[in-house]
Amino acid sequence: MNLRLTFTFTILITLLGLDMLSAQLLPFRSYSIESGLSESGGHDLLQDSKGYIWVATGYGLNRFDGQGFRQYYEDNGLSNNRVHSLLEHSDKKIWVGTESGISILENDSLVTPSYLAELSGIPIQDMFEDRQGNVWIGTSTSGLWKLNQNRTLQHVSEDKFPSIVNVEAIGQTEDDAIWVASREGLLRLEGDQSHQFSEQDGLMADEFLAITVDRYNRVWIGSTEGLIRYDHESFRLFGSEEDLNNLQITTIAVLNYSTIWVGTEGGLARFDGSQFTNYTREQGLPVTIIRSTMIDREGSLWIGTLGSGISYYSGPLFQSFNIDTGLPNNVVTGFIEDEESNIWIATYGGGIAVYDGDELTVMDESDGLVDNKVYTFYKDTDGRIWIGTSNGISIYDDGRFETFEAFGINFRSVRKIHRDDSSGHLWIATYNDGLYHLREDGYDHFNTSNIFPNNTVMDIKKDDEGIYWFATYGGVAKYDGENFEFITIADDLPSNGVIHIYIDHEGDKWFSTFNGPARYTDGQVERLVRSRQIDTIFYFAIQDAAGRYWFGTNRGMILFRKDDFYAAQTELDRIFSYRYFTTNQGLIANELNAGGSFLASDGALWLGTVEGLSRFDTDLIRENNLAPGLEFEEILISGNSVDPNREYTFTHDHNFLQASFSGLTYDAPEQVIYEYRLRGYDQEWQIGRENLVRYPSLPSGEYRFQVRAFNADGAGGEKTAQFYFTILPPFYFQWWFILSMLTLFIGFVMFIIRYYRVRKQVDIEKMRVQIASDLHDDVGSSLTELALQSDFLQAFKISEEMRSTLKQMGEQSRKIVTSLDDIVWSIDARNDTAGDLTDRMQDYVNQMFNNGKFEVLYHFEELDMDEKLPVQIKENIYLIFKEAVNNIVKHSNATRADIRFSFNGRDFELLVHDNGTGADINRKTGQGLNNIQMRATRIGADVEIDSEKGFSIHVMGKVE
Repeated sequence: MNLRLTFTFTILITLLGLDMLSAQLLPFRSYSIESGLSESGGHDLLQDSKGYIWVATGYGLNRFDGQGFRQYYEDNGLSNNRVHSLLEHSDKKIWVGTESGISILENDSLVTPSYLAELSGIPIQDMFEDRQGNVWIGTSTSGLWKLNQNRTLQHVSEDKFPSIVNVEAIGQTEDDAIWVASREGLLRLEGDQSHQFSEQDGLMADEFLAITVDRYNRVWIGSTEGLIRYDHESFRLFGSEEDLNNLQITTIAVLNYSTIWVGTEGGLARFDGSQFTNYTREQGLPVTIIRSTMIDREGSLWIGTLGSGISYYSGPLFQSFNIDTGLPNNVVTGFIEDEESNIWIATYGGGIAVYDGDELTVMDESDGLVDNKVYTFYKDTDGRIWIGTSNGISIYDDGRFETFEAFGINFRSVRKIHRDDSSGHLWIATYNDGLYHLREDGYDHFNTSNIFPNNTVMDIKKDDEGIYWFATYGGVAKYDGENFEFITIADDLPSNGVIHIYIDHEGDKWFSTFNGPARYTDGQVERLVRSRQIDTIFYFAIQDAAGRYWFGTNRGMILFRKDDFYAAQTELDRIFSYRYFTTNQGLIANELNAGGSFLASDGALWLGTVEGLSRFDTDLIRENNLAPGLEFEEILISGNSVDPNREYTFTHDHNFLQASFSGLTYDAPEQVIYEYRLRGYDQEWQIGRENLVRYPSLPSGEYRFQVRAFNADGAGGEKTAQFYFTILPPFYFQWWFILSMLTLFIGFVMFIIRYYRVRKQVDIEKMRVQIASDLHDDVGSSLTELALQSDFLQAFKISEEMRSTLKQMGEQSRKIVTSLDDIVWSIDARNDTAGDLTDRMQDYVNQMFNNGKFEVLYHFEELDMDEKLPVQIKENIYLIFKEAVNNIVKHSNATRADIRFSFNGRDFELLVHDNGTGADINRKTGQGLNNIQMRATRIGADVEIDSEKGFSIHVMGKVE
């Protein structure tokens, strides 16, 4: 191949290269005033049983939930805004030691109980509850106090150690001995015995600032001379000889047997049992004066500082570099490892940095590099390193750079270089100038003018079958040595903008695009994100030494749990198959770079970003199996705050639920997943990362809001926080209103029915009166006239036969008039009362017994004379009465009759009884008795006829 290498610049890097002391930045995540902390001093730290982090500051008490701070001040009941110490009592109440005594937080209210009033005005430095339930209190001006279980306060210093004034820390060993660190000495109290240690006991310090008893029953003591360990046999001092950079130990936190963290006036130090590793500003610590430390229940370290709030450190997962620690430029675009295991770092504008494990060495144009804007590296089988830049290609070999030239091509923006070892051919991918294929006898230039879909080619890979794969901004190009084949969005590629291609250990291809990742297997493209459009750019894919898959994106690194992804049964399972690692976990920046990934021989991943680089030790990843704490932060109903621990009933116009809650985990608080639902409204669980949900315009009903929290590794879900409430329907939907309306409706319908009935009855009565009047006036008068005419004609001389006929005609006419009179009376609506009936009865009796020899007694005393009788009842009762009287007149030899009638609106009764010797009620021709039976049957009444002791007719019935 006719390729010419032109020597441009020769230099011995070891003699003239620029060496820069490199300090790795460790992932300290800081929270201070700009994060919402009330003041920049972290005097003490506490994680309570719920999972909240409490911070004692110089201006107020702070509670942290991973997302924000809540403050408590004197206005909230705090005895003094300057807070020194914190304690969670066994009764789950938070004790707050301040500059002026102790306040206790209970049900979100701060109070100072009367049994602690004696401490008011005294600065409280430390509080410790022993296993017996006594609370030991260290002060800075009056020594040691003890609050006994019976809530009596004892001034221990005054009784036993008057010289002990400034108590800094208190602890307890397994033998129940109380250890006290003070400015005036170290004390041990066991029962009634006590001892103040001195030089004779082997103690090599006089002033003590901290004390911690670890779970191995070792006593660690912070002094002004260094760290002291007491192992129940002797004291041992660790300090300058063990590389501790500052001897004034202010705080101690024990992670495990060989990891003891100490805070000093000069920074943070980790002690492994024999040696200290110091952390200062150079390693990313915001300030060097440390006031407090704490290990949370997830195993991470919290640091309280003087001047920069609090910091969180989860371990050396990431070690980072930027221009402040030796990088020539923060934009890192690629890596390669040379034969001596040095890591070469490509930067855009700063040339190359080489890291040997201790120091960074920078090489740039002054050293012969063709251009400082470096994109990519390629190491050939000869150990030479090819460097693709914005303005050409350099080859580093034997300590010097040479510029690569071939066929007069001006190589610009070289994004990838690949040399085929079998043929010696070179493939060079460029940004906006297509793909070059260089052979011994010439070259091919593939671009949009011939076959390529786009002139930007970002990556080149060759698989085990000898097929080349090219990532372009027009899709993926596949070359088998003779023909090109293209894979685009038409083949379900997420985007034609392909940035990177990775071939995994199984031979599958992974395409990173501007719209998500895709897997190519068995000739098919598989999208890994369901959404057709996402806001995450995927720059590269890579596998670590353990075979785990990683994606570099503009939102951080993503651990892709491939097996979990394909085994997922639910959307929640799919979510947990992706795990983000971001700046919160120590990555120097969330915006990764194309080409900015490399797996080094030691198993570390090197990652290039727009703000520097991070070395990612994936072997240190620990899965967090501790479920996050879960608490409601606030429940609002139509803007009004309510207690989530109570059940409520609200009116229909209070129907807007707003709930905020916190999943209390601090490893990745922004990655907490919430499952929530409103029972009575939601059919299924809803999934999201937001810790605030709203339900406006809820209909009436019984509701139960439920929420569960999961950390970034999927742990959680065991605890469900719940809030019960009921929304009443509007008054017009409530049962009493509906019943009232139904009653009113039924009443109205009944009123209408009755109205029409009454109206119809009135009309009938009017018609009855009209008929009665017409019968009386027309028919009655005509019959009367007929009777008079027959009487008049009898006065003439006529035959006896005619006279007899006229007489019969007159009598019959009068008889008909009498019957008609009864009919008219019964029809006439003006005669419908009981009084009208009894009057008619008396008129008829007077008519029948007009000789004055017959005694008739009426029994109508209990009768309501104004009570109306139904027409049929009135008519038939009267006709039965007439038949009874006629029977007395015709068939009885009685001298007295009793007539009784009663009616109460429903039941009626008629009794007619005489004192005669009786009538024969068994006579076959007794038409009157038959009429009585027939009329009683018409009105559904029972009739009894008796002739044993006088003749009696007894009729009883009910109005239907």
